[in-house]
Amino acid sequence: MVANVKISLINPPSNCVENDRVEPPLGLLYLASVLREEGHELIQIHDLTGCKNKAEIELKINQLPQADIYGISCFSTNYNYLKKIINHLKAKYPSAYIITGGPHPSALPKETLLDTRADVVVVGEGEEVINSLVSSCENGSPFKGVIFGISRKNIDNYPFPARDLINYGNYSRSLLGKAAVSLISSRGCVHHCIHCNSIVMGGGNKNVRYRSTQNIIAEMKILADQFNYFRFNDDNFCGNPKLKELLNEIKKLNIKFRIFARVDDLDDETCRLLAAAGCIHVCVGLESMNPENLKIIGKGRQIGKEKNVKIAKKYGLIIRASFMVGLPFDDKNNFEKFFSRVMDLGLNEFAVYPLLPYPGTMIWHYPERFGYQITNYDFSRYVQMGKNGRTCYALKHKNFTAQDIKLWHNQAEKILISSGAKHMSESKVAN
Repeated sequence: MVANVKISLINPPSNCVENDRVEPPLGLLYLASVLREEGHELIQIHDLTGCKNKAEIELKINQLPQADIYGISCFSTNYNYLKKIINHLKAKYPSAYIITGGPHPSALPKETLLDTRADVVVVGEGEEVINSLVSSCENGSPFKGVIFGISRKNIDNYPFPARDLINYGNYSRSLLGKAAVSLISSRGCVHHCIHCNSIVMGGGNKNVRYRSTQNIIAEMKILADQFNYFRFNDDNFCGNPKLKELLNEIKKLNIKFRIFARVDDLDDETCRLLAAAGCIHVCVGLESMNPENLKIIGKGRQIGKEKNVKIAKKYGLIIRASFMVGLPFDDKNNFEKFFSRVMDLGLNEFAVYPLLPYPGTMIWHYPERFGYQITNYDFSRYVQMGKNGRTCYALKHKNFTAQDIKLWHNQAEKILISSGAKHMSESKVAN
């Protein structure tokens, strides 16, 4: 048995974007808190983001300290760095036990296990299996292979993230120019959109789990000693069946916050309660103004609901809408006609992305079903908005080309700018 086992939790860099050090890795902070609950105290977080160049990244990787167990999170965009980190650790600390998880390993567990030489790949949420994996290592019989995480039904039972392990002064998340802290009020999403990679971490099912109002408020009160500005990272904050109760309690805290929501949930009462509770910024995925596109990607419910943007604005909420181009029913003859319908919505901010086949999504598994062929498998390029606005056009459709998608991307941005909306990179409100 390993005495006083040392555990290092690592967040790889994503140097494909302008700033990858926006907020701490919340998933790793939850894992740290669960490990502490089991009695493990020798835990460190090593966040390798914030590097200016590849040389600095290499230096940070080489400086990773020795530990008995390493847990490494991974998105598709930093998968190559996951491999670099594991190769380094295997060479320098050959007896170390290496666990990886996160969206990319969860989507491609067998491939990740073989390609990276990690000892374990965790699929889905890791809190329920991390302690058993650590115990297997301590007992001298470390588990090797793929293990499927188990989702707690009552997520109030999770301890709050171990935020004391990081320095918030090193991160840039802000709201109204003030430092903001992120948290979640739920896990999962009932919707099953064909492009959304949250499905690999538990989205796309009916078993969304919501924290109780009391549990959320308790965490926010602790954080309110340091922060007055909050960001809820939920896929769909307004899907909470006790949303009214939650917002009435948040109102008492006298804080400001931002959320992600579906536009079809932004009715008059919800917008009024959000504004009264201190919400000032809402991100919605409008995706397309073509109803046929919305139907096929799984957002048919929001057809005709885009006018809810005006309701939100009536209550002073700042609305950022995201759109995708290269959807199955985009067409050079109708694209401008449909997209011009955003002109009268009065959006404050926008983002436009090409449709990307993130591993684990329906588009990834069944591209031909939607008329696509995947033409680029370089995951490091699967970024919606990278450095200097760079993105990836990884799909070819039977009815249009990647070049058509590029043209629509530029056309969409011009239309949105002419409507008076600002690109999200120019936001003075939220980053």
